[in-house]
Amino acid sequence: MRKLVLIAILMGVGCQSGQPERPEDDRAEQVKDQAKRIQQQDVERDAERSEAADRRTDGDLERTHNARTFYLLGVRYLSEDRPRINDAAREFQHALAEDPLFFKAHFKLGYTYYHRGMYQEEIAEYRKCLSINEKYLPALINLGHALLAQDELEKAREAYEGALQVDPSNPTARYNLGLIAFDLRQWDDSAKHLQTFLKSGRTETEGKMGDQARSCLDRIQQNRGGGTK
Repeated sequence: MRKLVLIAILMGVGCQSGQPERPEDDRAEQVKDQAKRIQQQDVERDAERSEAADRRTDGDLERTHNARTFYLLGVRYLSEDRPRINDAAREFQHALAEDPLFFKAHFKLGYTYYHRGMYQEEIAEYRKCLSINEKYLPALINLGHALLAQDELEKAREAYEGALQVDPSNPTARYNLGLIAFDLRQWDDSAKHLQTFLKSGRTETEGKMGDQARSCLDRIQQNRGGGTK
């Protein structure tokens, strides 16, 4: 039995011809093949991403165009001799459905809410507008007005102060800051804002706003003379 086993082993060796393949050579070929497959996959994946990006770009452009079309139609409704408030609101909502970051559409929608007596919704839209563009002056001013009408004096003051950061010479913000400080009996701040407002020489200083500012300054002087702080 031992002889048979030995013969079998010898025969097995004798059947091999030439040099045996080294494991290292086989693995190198596998690595090369795998690298080629990965490279091809990367190329195909990049092509797919590029096509998807092109589709997104085209879609974004279309949505932006649609949003602007709806927005301009809403503006037209507002500018009519008898503003079509409900129709304008609908168009601004359509614009925002296409482009939720269209901050001017948020502002205009808030304006329509004001005309419909929906003051909390008005405030919410101005805040959405400012969350997208924090320096949009009309929204800061209108937010201040809306909060002032709700007797939210401190919040209104924040809005008007934000307006002054954008436009330090804005007469409306300066005037209303003076009135808020007056209501809070902060005489020095009130006088500073109202005097700055009157010295600006803007058209707003004439008429009712100018008269109110001068009346407040007279009363501040009286309170100071009487020792009121």
